[in-house]
Amino acid sequence: MLTIGLDLGTSAVKGVLFDGERILARDSFEIALQRDGAQVEIEPMPYWRQTLGLIQRLAAAAPAIVEGIAMCAASGNTLLCDGDGTPRCPIISWLDQRKCEPPDDQVHQIVGWGWNGRFPYSHILWLKAHRPELFTTDVRICMNNDWIQYMLCGQWVLDHSSATPFYLQDQEHFRYHVPYLERLGIREESLSRLVPSGTPIAPLLPLCHGKNLDGRTMVRAGSFDHPSAARAVHIRETDELLLSCGTSWVSFQAVPQRQIRPRHLMDPYLACHGGPWGEIVSLEAVGLEIEAWIGEHIGTDKDRYRRMTADALAGGPARDMMQDVLRRFRERIGGDGRFRRLVMVGGPSESEAWSREAAAELGCEIEATPFAKDAGAVGAAMLAAGEP
Repeated sequence: MLTIGLDLGTSAVKGVLFDGERILARDSFEIALQRDGAQVEIEPMPYWRQTLGLIQRLAAAAPAIVEGIAMCAASGNTLLCDGDGTPRCPIISWLDQRKCEPPDDQVHQIVGWGWNGRFPYSHILWLKAHRPELFTTDVRICMNNDWIQYMLCGQWVLDHSSATPFYLQDQEHFRYHVPYLERLGIREESLSRLVPSGTPIAPLLPLCHGKNLDGRTMVRAGSFDHPSAARAVHIRETDELLLSCGTSWVSFQAVPQRQIRPRHLMDPYLACHGGPWGEIVSLEAVGLEIEAWIGEHIGTDKDRYRRMTADALAGGPARDMMQDVLRRFRERIGGDGRFRRLVMVGGPSESEAWSREAAAELGCEIEATPFAKDAGAVGAAMLAAGEP
């Protein structure tokens, strides 16, 4: 079964063509983030056209019809649009710094994520105050991932995993939290229908057809990006850890039940299918911090990562930087930080130095995965095949 999985990241979109075992093709594009002071936004229509082009290029490389498409996302971005998907404003990135106070002191318990002052709840409140004309009775309030799904198949649907950083879902009961909608003055009818990850949504619309893409291609609900990567590397037990290294560095661990702990984030993961929940620990935006360090101490050319690795292996300043990041990460996870199985994905997973230092700090050999920085997209491709 041939499927396409997309990883809608913070600064890039990646995609893979997957046959259930192997990546047959991969492609990507960088997102043009528009920064203006505290504001970080994305122009919607170029973003959509690039995403569709990515899907069509991957499908053109397939030996037969692509039967499914799903996406994972670094969700938490916000978009207002018409009922037909026409954008009314730019996409507000989760990196945006327009902040507000929490709606109450129960956010972490209700949503599954602690309050950080940002993400769609704050974006919507800001738009309500500064762009009230956008909120007509027919407005659609969404994130970039459920909007892309709508543009592909014509249905407004959002999975429970991606809905968590929307900050409008009662995560434990898998439904919207009405008191938060009332505080924002928005109606549930303006939001996408909530479903479990992997749910079939609708066939691909004719305007999206192309080589190996037609009405037999089913769009399925995806997930947040880190649980998608955990699916790709089969994280199922409590002594297994996924360490995903991107814009933020995130650990993902399966837990038997939903438990709210300070500075830990919850994801529904396989709970809708009778399986475990997922616990997430994040060093937010540390990848940007690492890039800034590399730029200052190593350089900005294409060879910078190789030279950083060589410096770390020789015991230079790069090693001290890596150890500091990993020490902070272990402290954030808590406990003894020791695991039976540890899988590292993302760009740093391809570095001998990062893998060596992570193994030393976390007390476990790093397991190699053939998917590396494509793990999120592979997990989405698995969801596109109907796997839970």
